[in-house]
Amino acid sequence: LEFRRVLFRSLEDVYTGLSIISRRKTDFVLEGSEVDMFNFFRTLNKGEDAMVLVEGSPGIGKTTFCLKISHDWAKGTIPNESSFPLFELVLLLKCRDFHGDVMEAIVNQLLPEDMDQNAKKNVVHYIKDIHNQERILIILDGLDELPKTAESSVDKLLHRRILPFCYVLATSRQEKGIEVRQNVDFDVLLQIKGFTEADSYDYIRKHFRHLGQDYEPKGERLIKAIQDNSYLHELPSNPLNLLLLCVVFEYFEGKLPSCRTDLYQIIVNCLLQRYCAKHNLKVAAGAANDSDVVSDKALMKHFEESFLVLGELAWRCLKEDRFSFREKELVEFESTHESLAARSLGLVFKEASLRKINPQHEYFFFHKTFQEYLAAFHLAQMLLKLKIDFFSELHLNFYEDMIESYRQVFIFMSGILGEEAGLLFEQIGKKLKDENWDWWNCLEEEATFFHECFIESRNDE
Repeated sequence: LEFRRVLFRSLEDVYTGLSIISRRKTDFVLEGSEVDMFNFFRTLNKGEDAMVLVEGSPGIGKTTFCLKISHDWAKGTIPNESSFPLFELVLLLKCRDFHGDVMEAIVNQLLPEDMDQNAKKNVVHYIKDIHNQERILIILDGLDELPKTAESSVDKLLHRRILPFCYVLATSRQEKGIEVRQNVDFDVLLQIKGFTEADSYDYIRKHFRHLGQDYEPKGERLIKAIQDNSYLHELPSNPLNLLLLCVVFEYFEGKLPSCRTDLYQIIVNCLLQRYCAKHNLKVAAGAANDSDVVSDKALMKHFEESFLVLGELAWRCLKEDRFSFREKELVEFESTHESLAARSLGLVFKEASLRKINPQHEYFFFHKTFQEYLAAFHLAQMLLKLKIDFFSELHLNFYEDMIESYRQVFIFMSGILGEEAGLLFEQIGKKLKDENWDWWNCLEEEATFFHECFIESRNDE
């Protein structure tokens, strides 16, 4: 899809600097001063190997941060004046793709399949040789997406029981980062805050400039729209949200969303429209004024079964700490839903299994935030249609589940429910009342959760 083409545009074309700040090791408090992405090793003694943890919220740019470091190292364009060590090897590993130990991940993810076996052994031997490790950087992108089966192996790396002298740079969502930094002695703690206002405008200009001179004025109009709409002020600081905003504005000019849920709903509808066009599929126009225009509700109604299946899989995977589902899981749904289009809508993509015998191919969600959006759609329908009680029937815990583990899911759910979000908060209110909830002792993360959900529902009054 065109959206995918835009997302994977060359780093040189659109990369924009991120605001990165340090966190104190003693009490984990964020410090005010910004850190340059190639100077975070400056605090260490020369020749001292280090472990760095970079935290950030969903879509804030953690993966792009890793790609930028790897890209500039490979191209030899890291600034000479920076304190970045002269590495002989930089190994960028995706945690979600771990299917064994660290060395297996290096071989499976980074070395060519047709590489000579002796050459592979030489690479592995080079990495394991402690005399070389001080010149090697291992980047672990997405500790929060690490399968449970690989946790013990990665723990050995983080606790210096394997490859003890390699530099390690790990990224994680904040909820996982809290747990990791309390159990692992990182030398440097950083947090990506996202784009500053100036950086977000720079990104927008690059995005539309790349499309051609005729598009440059459109970028300026988007910047003006963000400045004029207070509901959009928070969106551009998050790189993923800003990319979605640019794509939406590019194809649906004048339909800028007022909240994050609307933004994702418009992107989803864009994907559905393109699916219909590609498959020459006619969907009833619904209540749209123009009989040739398909309304958003009509589209969602037509693909409801597919969304419910993807949503159920998304929720199942979240509960099991997975970020993909096996093909056979989807086939089970397809056997009872004849016209299911779940695998073709552009919200998941298939990756072939590395196993040679009885391979289990997997589908990955386009991004974890899309997984959370789909899970929220599933839960919203369970609440509306089945009147499910999240606490007594699904056995969810208010703080551990709603506030910590699945916070973004329930924020999305509030946006999807809209005026019906009261049904969710009636259940939460009853639960808190039964537990003798004390508002005077309400934690900040609990208060902000309520506030974000109320705003997202567009029914906060």
